[in-house]
Amino acid sequence: MSSITMTNLGFFLNEGAFYEHIRMKKGSKRALPIERILETARNIPLPKVLYRVSEARIIDATHFTLDGVIFESEVGVEKISKATYVFPNIVTAGSEIEDHCFSRENLLDQYIIMELCNFACEFARETLIRDIKSRYGVEILDCIYPGEEGFRLESGKKIFDLFENVEDEIGVSVTEMGLTTPSRTAYAIYFG
Repeated sequence: MSSITMTNLGFFLNEGAFYEHIRMKKGSKRALPIERILETARNIPLPKVLYRVSEARIIDATHFTLDGVIFESEVGVEKISKATYVFPNIVTAGSEIEDHCFSRENLLDQYIIMELCNFACEFARETLIRDIKSRYGVEILDCIYPGEEGFRLESGKKIFDLFENVEDEIGVSVTEMGLTTPSRTAYAIYFG
């Protein structure tokens, strides 16, 4: 099955949740520098999503395939056995906001912009879940992220092997060890 790429997500920042997350009251004297930083950076994030429906096959108690690519994870096998749909996916805040962050010298600027990156990545993840429900009528019941629950990081990077030209599609690359550029990227397998 072909991949679904979402690049024009129309990111907007939930400021209430953002200020709550950084434990600061919006409009307070302490928040003025934060408001200035957000004002200059809020329109920079361009979150993106890449996902597909994959054919999953269980090989044994610790191995499974997605579209012929072999993965190792006992927990993954268990989750596949309970799922009807399997959605490998990659979501990112986008390189644009991370590049902007790295161009800042002030530590407060960098911290606030990286938190903005985290919110943009979460926005992409939520958009993915809504799109799956809308497109397939499926609720996401579970997920597995590389590096968690016995799903080794280096095995998880095989998620990238399920897609063609990830870097061209959404601007994300991955190392052999499973580290992504931009760093505010998440890749996982969702089960519905």
